[in-house]
Amino acid sequence: MRIFRIRVLLGCKLIFIMSKIKPTTASERLLVIDALRGFALFGILFANLYSFIGYNTYSPEEILMLPVLDKAMLFFIDWFVEGKFYSIFSILFGVGFALQAERFSSANENFAAFWFRRMIVLCGIGLIHMYFVWNGDILTLYSLLGLLLPLFLKCSNKTLLKSILVLLTIPLLIYGIVYLTSNASFWGSMRQISANLKTQWGFANLTLLEMRTSDSPLEVLSINILQAIPRAMSYLMSGRYFHVLGLFLIGLLLARHWLPKIRDKDITVPKSAIWFGVIGLIFSFGYALTKLIMGSGYELSGIGIIQVLVYNIGSTCLALGISMLFVHWWASGRAKMAFENLALLGRMALSNYIFQNVTAVLLFFGYGFALMREVPFASLPLFAFGILLVQWLFSRAWLSRFKQGPLEFVWRKLTYRIPKQK
Repeated sequence: MRIFRIRVLLGCKLIFIMSKIKPTTASERLLVIDALRGFALFGILFANLYSFIGYNTYSPEEILMLPVLDKAMLFFIDWFVEGKFYSIFSILFGVGFALQAERFSSANENFAAFWFRRMIVLCGIGLIHMYFVWNGDILTLYSLLGLLLPLFLKCSNKTLLKSILVLLTIPLLIYGIVYLTSNASFWGSMRQISANLKTQWGFANLTLLEMRTSDSPLEVLSINILQAIPRAMSYLMSGRYFHVLGLFLIGLLLARHWLPKIRDKDITVPKSAIWFGVIGLIFSFGYALTKLIMGSGYELSGIGIIQVLVYNIGSTCLALGISMLFVHWWASGRAKMAFENLALLGRMALSNYIFQNVTAVLLFFGYGFALMREVPFASLPLFAFGILLVQWLFSRAWLSRFKQGPLEFVWRKLTYRIPKQK
């Protein structure tokens, strides 16, 4: 009976919390944060199209033999896009966490319970997206790592900074461990499970390209599921878990210093922003160069450790530099229309992210036009700007009638839902 009473009390408390805290209104939103999120969304589209056009279906030797224009486009993406915009998105996730925590702090409510519910709902959306749309999903990773953020909420700035440095260093240590134990069956265990399932399902003789562009929807769906299975291990091998969590904490740390200034529009470019940008450009150039030489973004070799180093430093530093300069440009009052239009995309970031991938699936997979490897990499900007234009038109029309995007509505409805009392 005592346990039952405790559960009832906790349930009532959760109902009370959900009834007092409401979703963020349009007037409470920060335009610059939405605009930066919209800008990051565009970069993520560029990076994802890179895969949809068929990069992962090429061998390193085939990539090295691509036409000059295609290799130039790949080099451009590796230098200026790859890793930078998901890093910006990750930093903004940490900023969003800080904003949500701030709202609950002022209301003196249980923030951890709310945040846990929010991440569980996001995880559900991510799993559906990963298995039934595209295995390159990032939402599942964000939601699971997001569950750890409340642990850092009351940490001092010094503790946060130390945690960030440790987390951003771990991917290098993991690479060293993988390099020294490359023959261990553990690293290939998830790939083996996927390969066994592929054989059991009767697809052993089909290549990735053949299944992606197949006329059979079952084959297209099956390879998506099969490709999703090893993703958790690939994240571990690349240290992505630790890198993303470190970026979340950067966002939390920046929010403490920058949100008051953003609200007052008192933003100037610190010298650190310039240096972050310069360092990021230099190291990212090194990453693009090594990838051009090897035809691969991950290889267990001497040059591979250099590649991991320049990738992590370059993507993090350039993301920070871009974010700081972006906020400064907004505070200067210039290009207001550009920020407002980007904010339309950013206010519907979840819906637009899913919409991007659904559109790309219909263009490049067997469900639709099966254009994978049928179009050159040099054509990537045409697809990116075309999809972005459609998204902007849709976002503008939708937000003129509704307060939030369709998936944002579902996410918030489930998050803030008040259970019915009997």
